Parts: sequence; structure tokens; C-alpha cells
Amino acid sequence: MWLTERERVTLTVVGLVALVGLGVLVWWQHRPPITVASGPPPPYAEWDAALQDATQVDINQATAAELERLPDIGPSLAGRIVAYRQAHGGFQRIDELLGVPGIGPKTLEALREYVTVK
Repeated sequence: MWLTERERVTLTVVGLVALVGLGVLVWWQHRPPITVASGPPPPYAEWDAALQDATQVDINQATAAELERLPDIGPSLAGRIVAYRQAHGGFQRIDELLGVPGIGPKTLEALREYVTVK
């Protein structure tokens, strides 16, 4: 043989690395383009974007539709939060959410990191 065992292994490894590199290069040049869907935005697209940017939602300012976007809050519970806020002049502390019918300790803990009182 012309090559030693070590030289054959080295050439095999170099060849494999070259093939992988070539495959990555071809994939990079022929990858599908990223397209943006056109058309009207979904109904809650603005609020979803704001919620991603915001760290917390002020429960004294949020509308019922905004409150519905929080974990474990549906339309009826969001309406009860707004009604409680109007009847009691707003929330002074997050723990006052326990006074809203339908919010217990488990729901309060799920909401705690998403809501604030300003």
C-alpha cells in the first residue's frame, strides 16, 4: 500500500469534514426564503405584541379584553375583575384579587408575575 493506516484515517476524516462543509454551503445557498404573511392582523395582534414587550399588566388600567389574555382568565372572569375594580375604586394590592369571585389562591399565584398595581 502507498499510505499508512494513520494517513488513510487522516484523509478519511478530512474528506468527511469537506463533505459536511460542502453540504452546509449548498443548504445555505438553497434554503427557502422567509416570507411574511400578508393580510389583516389577527384581532389581538396589537395586544399580544404589547404583552410581549410589557413585563406586567396594570390591573387598574387594563380592559376586560386585555385581562382575558392573562393566564387562567376567561371573558367572564375578566368582566368580574373590571366590575370589582369599578365597585371598589380600584386595587391597592395584587392580593385584593382574591376578593373577585372565581379567583382563588391558585389563580392568584398564576397571575402574580403578570400583573401589577400602579
